[in-house]
This record gives sequence, structure tokens and C-alpha cells, in this order.
Amino acid sequence: MLSHATMGMYITMIHNQFKEQLNRSVEQLDLTTSQIHILFYLKNNENREVIQKDIEERFNLSNPTVTGIIKRLETKGFIERSVSSKDARSKKITMTEKSYKANEEMKKAMHEANEHLLQGISEEELGILEGCFKRMLHNLEG
Repeated sequence: MLSHATMGMYITMIHNQFKEQLNRSVEQLDLTTSQIHILFYLKNNENREVIQKDIEERFNLSNPTVTGIIKRLETKGFIERSVSSKDARSKKITMTEKSYKANEEMKKAMHEANEHLLQGISEEELGILEGCFKRMLHNLEG
């Protein structure tokens, strides 16, 4: 049985291995896992204006961390920043044609990484695992 003392260690190890595998899968796109997550977030929220603060809150990341990711995505041509219609002090972040074109490859890489991660785990086990993860996340947020 898994001890309480090693739970965090396993979660960290799984996260690191998953991230490493996904990074290898998308290196031909010149993207990282963190950048992909932000692009997926932008795609899923393309019907509303997204500013940097939204990304910081969604991913629980600091301003400097998100600033770096956003700058690199912009330099690589995956996003554009423009003045927000809600707040002139903020920049609206939108996907470019390049990121829309890369979307299918990103989804394929994410799907393959998830398939590899969940290999041999039943639907019932996945349901239990999801419930446990949600509870753990709730515990840490409160």
C-alpha cells in the first residue's frame, strides 16, 4: 500500500515523466508542455477575451512565470497581444494562425501521452483516481 509519506513524491515523479514525454513529442513544433497548456486554454476560451491575469489564476502561476511563457509564445509567433477592450492597462492574448495550425498536432501529442500514462488502468480505476485527485486538489486549495 502507498504510504502518506510517499504520495507527494509519486505525484511529482508522474508529473515530471509525463511532462518530459510530452516535451519530446512536441519539440518539432518548438513548444513546451507549459506553452501547450496555455494554447489549449486560449483555444477553449476563444469566445471571450483572455488577459494574462486569467492565465495566472487558471494555472496558479506567478506573474513573472506567465510573462516569460507569453513572451516566448509571442516571439515564436503562436500568439499576439493587443490592448484589452476591458482594461487599457491589460493586454488581450489571442492565438495566431500558426497556433491554430499546430492545434491538431498538439492534441495528438497530448492524446498519445495520456494513452501511454493510463495504459492498463480500467475505467473504474480511472473514476476512482479522478475522484481522489479532485479531493486532493480541493484539500490543497482550502
